[in-house]
Amino acid sequence: MENWLRNYRWHIIAWATFILYEYILVSLILKINATILSYCIHYIINITLFYIHAEWVLGKRLKAQKPAYLSIIVLTIVEILTYTLIAYFTDRSLSKSAIVPINKLTDWKFMSSTLWRGIYFMLFSTAYYFIKSYIHQKNRTTELEKKAIEEILKQKQITLELANAKNAYLKAQINPHFLFNTLTYIYNSTHKSEPRAAEAVRYLSKLMRYALECEHGPEIMPLEAEIRQVENLLQLCRTKQPDLFIDFVYDQKIESTKVIPLLLLTLTENMVKHGNLSQPEDPGKIIVKLQDGQFSIQTSNLINTGLNDTGFHTGLENIRQRLLHTYADKAALSSNPKGQYFEVLIIINLLETN
Repeated sequence: MENWLRNYRWHIIAWATFILYEYILVSLILKINATILSYCIHYIINITLFYIHAEWVLGKRLKAQKPAYLSIIVLTIVEILTYTLIAYFTDRSLSKSAIVPINKLTDWKFMSSTLWRGIYFMLFSTAYYFIKSYIHQKNRTTELEKKAIEEILKQKQITLELANAKNAYLKAQINPHFLFNTLTYIYNSTHKSEPRAAEAVRYLSKLMRYALECEHGPEIMPLEAEIRQVENLLQLCRTKQPDLFIDFVYDQKIESTKVIPLLLLTLTENMVKHGNLSQPEDPGKIIVKLQDGQFSIQTSNLINTGLNDTGFHTGLENIRQRLLHTYADKAALSSNPKGQYFEVLIIINLLETN
């Protein structure tokens, strides 16, 4: 009820104002008196005619794909005749006439005034319908213009973001260039006086260059380049930690295998960072295989109980998401501690991904 009153409050106010205006005109100026019941019943009939004509006759038929003008004319005539008869019989009933004689229908003065009253309200109804349609169309046009402006602003925002991305990309090209020049300078300045430090700089430069190439390169790359970078990473780590023991096992035929980059390098980096690789009799192991179209990377290392391995699990989750994105259910990653060892196994079915 509350929602209905909120939606139709202006209708109620308009009808109340109109009825008050007519009551003052008829009762006080024209000195014509009628009962409250008579006013109420006649205004119910008038208001019903008003909305039937606006919402049903005009609303349904003018909004159709092909407006039914002939149907509107016929229904309008039926409306006027029906309204006149209902008003006539209502008036007679109110005057306590139980049966309406046929010859009473020849009361042309009453019939003509009732007919005019019906046409009067139908004209109001027609004006209401077209004003309502105009406001609706205007609101619709305003809404479409608003959406068009929003779309233009959205396109401008996308263009601006694209320009910012291009600028960021250009900066990314400049900054690594500056970095690599600096690393080259450090290497040239130290390779005679501090050969171990110079070698570390050289390996670091190769690793960073490869990481940038992977970022801007193809999604799938031959494994050969990454195998070289794993070897560089191990050499880099051994310059600062000589007692680093990892067995890296692979068949040279596997170097041409194409997989997503940074799988092998990330696993190796995490082993170095989080594993215990200081035991020569129990080194870490990296085994890369390709058998019957099934590519696998298996790592195993002693657990370093003195370190927090949270970062390791984050790295594994990143690998898992990348595998899911590229290979869906054709790839799997499993990781779990087995006694004093931590093992990781990646399997990619390359036959089903081709």
